[in-house]
Amino acid sequence: MAPFVWHGFDVRGMLPEKWREELLTIADAYAQEKMLVPTSLTSREAEGTPPIKSVTVPGNILAEQAPWLLSTYHGPFRDLGQRVSHERLSTARDDLYGAVLNIQYGTDMRYECHVDSNPLQGLLYVTDHPQGDGGELVVGHDPAAHSVPEVDADCSVIHPVAGHLLFFDARQHPHYVRALTRPDARRVVVAMNFYTPTSPETQRPTDLNDHLFAT
Repeated sequence: MAPFVWHGFDVRGMLPEKWREELLTIADAYAQEKMLVPTSLTSREAEGTPPIKSVTVPGNILAEQAPWLLSTYHGPFRDLGQRVSHERLSTARDDLYGAVLNIQYGTDMRYECHVDSNPLQGLLYVTDHPQGDGGELVVGHDPAAHSVPEVDADCSVIHPVAGHLLFFDARQHPHYVRALTRPDARRVVVAMNFYTPTSPETQRPTDLNDHLFAT
């Protein structure tokens, strides 16, 4: 088992002046709620876990409302990801899941414990969450971990910093996002999928779109 490795870039200089305000406005206007039943091929929740609330702006809507972000995903962000990939990197052909907004509110929401199906994941943080604020990305070191407590038992913890773009391969590393610690807090991140010749988009599990999106 290879250790979990992530790469971070401060990309604020690559983004429009009001990029945060624009994405937060889109999150307010176009968020869609879905109750995730954690039975997907990629789910790593404990047996009997009740449905988990998920809030997203699907990629097809995000592409319409922030075309600059889609262009950056397909261009400069892909080029940055190529720096950390040993294979030729490609972006998603389907806008629905290429680049999406994931949103959490308050202390009652967390993101599902799961593994990724794509070989490189990109996360552009829109909001800041320093230590003590919650909203951390928690990545398990044990590939057999199959619950939040099992991930927490041996993990890496990453605190979101607005304007920072992370890349990582978590196909073998179960991971989730912790709840926020303040009831009035909001966490927003752009999640981006990248693919390679040995792990192409065509291998995306067929149940994921129904699992993740209200559509």
